[in-house]
Amino acid sequence: MLDAMGVLYRDGDVRGRVLLPYLRERGCRAPERDVHAAYQAVTLGRMSTGAFWAALGAAAGDEDYCRRHTLTDGTPDALAALAGDGLELACLSNDAAAWSALLRRRFGLDRHIGRWFVSSELGARKPDPGPYEAVLAALDVPPAQVVYVDDRPVNLTPARALGMRTVLFRSDDTAAHPAGGPERAVATMPELVAAIRAPGPGTG
Repeated sequence: MLDAMGVLYRDGDVRGRVLLPYLRERGCRAPERDVHAAYQAVTLGRMSTGAFWAALGAAAGDEDYCRRHTLTDGTPDALAALAGDGLELACLSNDAAAWSALLRRRFGLDRHIGRWFVSSELGARKPDPGPYEAVLAALDVPPAQVVYVDDRPVNLTPARALGMRTVLFRSDDTAAHPAGGPERAVATMPELVAAIRAPGPGTG
């Protein structure tokens, strides 16, 4: 189970590094607190993406915005390697469903990731326990058989509490967040593949 922003995609702080600069370029002058509130609403499914752009006064659109995202180096090869090992791959992401779908189609991630759990469809955002519980119920597997990967320690805590094994992926934004628990930390996709293939005592 992989996080999207900061794991599959390069920028973990997507609101600060991608969305806000994009909005400013598209004429949005709303205070950051209003952007944050609207982002929370759209990623919780309380607002459509069209209403989001309109509420912030931005001449923007979903496809144009999604072109600003980039994959983490090595993502396609890592997914192919893990899928080749016979692992079922899934994603748990704080995002709007429309943006999530556009991005995974753009980069062809559906080829290897079969299940996508998106906060706007779940009605809850990590690190609330609800998304993790929904994932376990949908996958119908014991928590100990799930390895959860995220770039934010706070998002690993609920997964670890439910019995999942956890791996911290050190994105460019990880340093901005307090250290978490005992999980193994990796900094590249090849290191992540190795950690998942050979989980040891350090994986939580």
